[in-house]
Amino acid sequence: MIRESSELEYITEHKTFRDNCLNARVLEVSLHKYIQREGPLDDNEPINEVYRHIAYRRFVLWIWHRLGRGNRKVLPACVVTAIRRTFPSENYTGFQESHLAS
Repeated sequence: MIRESSELEYITEHKTFRDNCLNARVLEVSLHKYIQREGPLDDNEPINEVYRHIAYRRFVLWIWHRLGRGNRKVLPACVVTAIRRTFPSENYTGFQESHLAS
């Protein structure tokens, strides 16, 4: 287990995570396989959205190897946050506290 063999507090501090899930050059290579499987990208599709999707898939492959249909796992919040920070969305704001009076 990665966590048991490491002194790291978060998996996002692991070199393998940074190299394989946050490196755009690595994700670009995976993008070619993604295009072969899913078809060409729409001209209006934001590349950061595609990179986020690929980064999430690479994390799953690294940790759980392959899950498959109907066998899903919740990604750790630190992983989602790190990927979203690296490949941001113009429209995503994250959780917003309600400002309605109680």
